[in-house]
Amino acid sequence: MSFHHSTPFLRRPAAPAVLSAALFCALTAAPALAEPEVLFRAAHASATTSTGHKALEFLDKELREKTEGRVGLEIFPSAQLGGEREAVENIQFGNVDLTFVSSAPVASFAPAFFAFDIPFLFDSREQAHDVLDGEIGQEILAGLESSGIVGLGYWENGFRQLTTSAKEVHSPEDLAGVKMRTMENEVHIAAWRAIGANPAPLAFNELFTALQQGTFDAQEGPINLFYDMKFNEVQKYIVKTNHIYSPWPLLASPEKLAALSDGDRAIFDQAVRDATAYQRGLAAEADVRAEAAMTDVTFVDLEPAQKEAFAARVAPIVDLVREKAGADLVDRLLAATGRK
Repeated sequence: MSFHHSTPFLRRPAAPAVLSAALFCALTAAPALAEPEVLFRAAHASATTSTGHKALEFLDKELREKTEGRVGLEIFPSAQLGGEREAVENIQFGNVDLTFVSSAPVASFAPAFFAFDIPFLFDSREQAHDVLDGEIGQEILAGLESSGIVGLGYWENGFRQLTTSAKEVHSPEDLAGVKMRTMENEVHIAAWRAIGANPAPLAFNELFTALQQGTFDAQEGPINLFYDMKFNEVQKYIVKTNHIYSPWPLLASPEKLAALSDGDRAIFDQAVRDATAYQRGLAAEADVRAEAAMTDVTFVDLEPAQKEAFAARVAPIVDLVREKAGADLVDRLLAATGRK
């Protein structure tokens, strides 16, 4: 089973009578499950309703069943152990053993990940999966090893869309001077500045409050994540730009993986592949369900010419990505996606 804690480390002391009653119930309700020999501390910044969280629960169940309880996960959702950047750092420090995060913050640890920040790179999720699971995607994952991180694969965050609090957006001019939250990634900041917005980075776990308080008027991200985080309470317009396909790299601690026996490591790797297929299946349906559920949000479908106006503004960003990720890698990626 998975464990979900409301606070990561500190517990308030309970009254003795309450604690005794709770302990009695716990002991008499069912026999205690044995603790796995290898317990992965898995942390992420998304809600428990997200497809990523559900995939971790799936992975936990698979591991416990296939290893007869020797391996399992302890899951800390909703940024309980910090935001996305902290999750990656905690993998390095050994405080967290498993996480999924947006690819943009990972670029600070492995510059090749900047390649995924090329605007309008992918036309479809199928095309993205082919590249991510192929030679180029695996090469980029392998680049994490020098930072003390193992890249296990790519889960799907989805195509990112523009959202605003006060008005529809149909052109770059409509964003002139608009205060906009971006991820902590200089390519994203440069791209939105080129479009004409006034972008600034902010950790994802702080975003809802910032939008609620009016610190930002706009942000961007996948529709399903927008819904999971209840951003529809503070943002009323979603503009379907599809400007970036955002994977969720699944990252692990090399030290924790080394604690697995050869047999359990093989089971772990297969469980990760199965969890990846499961998560992507959920993600393929999530945007549709989220859009249908958000009757209080206005969706704006851009005409091809309108989308091209955004793409033209950010076209020079490819040169910045070449500087960050490496020209050879970027050129091979552009060729693989038909951009060259």
